[in-house]
Amino acid sequence: KSHIIALLYAVITCSSTDGRQFLDPQNGSQHHVYSDAFNESKVNVTQDSRHQPEYYGYDPACPDAEDIAPCVCTYVSEDNAMDLDCSAVESEDQLKQIFKADFPFKNFTTFLIEDNNNTKALEAGVFNGISFERIRIYNTNLEVIELQALDSCYETAWQIYLYDNRITSFPFDELSHFPKLRYFDISLNSFS
Repeated sequence: KSHIIALLYAVITCSSTDGRQFLDPQNGSQHHVYSDAFNESKVNVTQDSRHQPEYYGYDPACPDAEDIAPCVCTYVSEDNAMDLDCSAVESEDQLKQIFKADFPFKNFTTFLIEDNNNTKALEAGVFNGISFERIRIYNTNLEVIELQALDSCYETAWQIYLYDNRITSFPFDELSHFPKLRYFDISLNSFS
C-alpha cells in the first residue's frame, strides 16, 4: 500500500504552454507529454484501410468501423500501435455496446476519451476483455471509475492519465493490480 501512495505523490505535474511534464517515479527523470494522445507527425493508417502490416505476428485489423462508431480505431505504423479514440461516445451504455463488437485484435496501445461531456462513469468490465497499455481520459465530465472498470488492463497498462475531469470516486486499492504501471495522473479532479 505504501508503494501506491508513493506512486501517487511521485507524479508531479506542472502546466506548460504545449503540454504537461511528468516525473518518472522509477528513475526521477522528467518526461514531456503533449496534451493530444497521438503525435501528429506519425503516419496513421485507419480502420478504413485494410493494408496493414503485421503486429508482432498478428494481423492488427481494427473492428468494423460501423460496429464501433463513434469510436475510431487507428493503426500507427511507425509505432506498430493500435489506438482506440472514443471521444465522441454519447453514453456509458453506448461505450459498453461498442466493446461487445467483434475485436479481432484484443491488445491495443491507447484508449482515449477527451473533451467529452456525455460519459459520467466507467463501469465495471466496460472493456469486455480488450486491453490497453495507455489509458488517457481528460477534459471530460467523468465522475466515477468503478471497481474493476480497468480489469482487462491489469497486466498491460503502464500509463493511466485521468486528469482534468470531475472524478470523485476511484478504486485506489486496485492500483496494486497494475505491475507495469509507471505513470499515473489523476490531478485536476473533484476529490474532496
